[in-house]
Amino acid sequence: MTNIKNNHYTPLIPEEAAMALVREWSLRERNGDKNARQWAAQELNAFLVETADGTYTLKSQIKDDSSETMHTTHGALREAREKFAEPSQLRGKKNIAILDICSGLGVNAAAALENLKDPIQGWKMEHLVLDMVEISWETLAATLIIPRISEYHDIIRKAVENYLVEHGLLSFSWEEKEIPPSVDIQVHCKDARKLVAEIPENTEYDAVFLDPFSPARSPELYTNEFLSKLANLLKNDGVIITYTSAAPVRYALLNAGLEIGEGPVLGRSGGTIASPSRDRITKPLKAADERMVALSDAGIPYRDPDLNALTEDILNNRHKERMEVRGESKLASTVKTPVYLVSDMGYERQKRRVLKHLQKFNINSLNDSKARFLVCPQFPQCICHCHQERPATSRGRIKEMEKRMEIISHL
Repeated sequence: MTNIKNNHYTPLIPEEAAMALVREWSLRERNGDKNARQWAAQELNAFLVETADGTYTLKSQIKDDSSETMHTTHGALREAREKFAEPSQLRGKKNIAILDICSGLGVNAAAALENLKDPIQGWKMEHLVLDMVEISWETLAATLIIPRISEYHDIIRKAVENYLVEHGLLSFSWEEKEIPPSVDIQVHCKDARKLVAEIPENTEYDAVFLDPFSPARSPELYTNEFLSKLANLLKNDGVIITYTSAAPVRYALLNAGLEIGEGPVLGRSGGTIASPSRDRITKPLKAADERMVALSDAGIPYRDPDLNALTEDILNNRHKERMEVRGESKLASTVKTPVYLVSDMGYERQKRRVLKHLQKFNINSLNDSKARFLVCPQFPQCICHCHQERPATSRGRIKEMEKRMEIISHL
């Protein structure tokens, strides 16, 4: 049996009891028990979380006295369709390459296949390469015992089963669905940071699905350095799609040279789409989000220079950097200080807190000349007498406001 593990850090994966169940199933099957998979599927019911569209997901390990589900409760398959497959806009392309990071239970990959197959004409692309990356073989194996999602998920299950049997983790091939000849699914069970570092330089992807647990829990896959690596793997019109709208992630994406915009909203939250091409960004970031990324310490990215740092080190180092720049070169993210520049605040107590933060930069009111100078790039007409051309994209506005913040901090 192949021993698949990571010696550098402990990633956040589904809850340990569910993964222990998978390991027991693997052991039973390798010992010749032909009923082990059916047993595991029944036992897994105790850990399944049903989502609003009738599909199922799992909870993460408990960390800091709480856990997350692997998919939104608004619908695991719905999220995969609306936040990943559809925004990737891959229909009509002949040769397609997708990098699915933290493929988990294979739902995003299945939604991508569904999106690419015409219900009448079938597979229209000539060749699809789908690289699925998941650090936990137990999570991959759980793909085979969650309730059936779709015929496209059956294709993913077959690819996962092939991988697990090939690597000695399972013994029997029960999945009957055949993988289409035009579809090349490669399963990679390893730290995505290592995999990305090993991908040949001439490899290019049409879409990267970035779907780890939240940045606060899995920052190692949202760092400035990791996202820069991903940006270098994109085709000229390729996209990185993630469900998160976190400021440090958005800053890292634009710092990698990408244009960024809002992803589709599901429930109360929208995600982020990033691309080298302005044409792939259909909806800019909200003005308040641009300000928080550009002007406050919320935009300080996660850092992992050697792509091997521990989760806690990444979190602690970012916290330290935020404290160092807060009030020195960045506005405080507390009470969302930048959002209120050039506006009227009716709530006096909060206004006093905002002004206290602004006074560290000698900004004496929400509408003084320095405040107007900072956010002028967001207005259709100049409000600070700089008479500069208006940046046309969120990236342009954020970069210009960041430059102005640096000027103000040195006055």
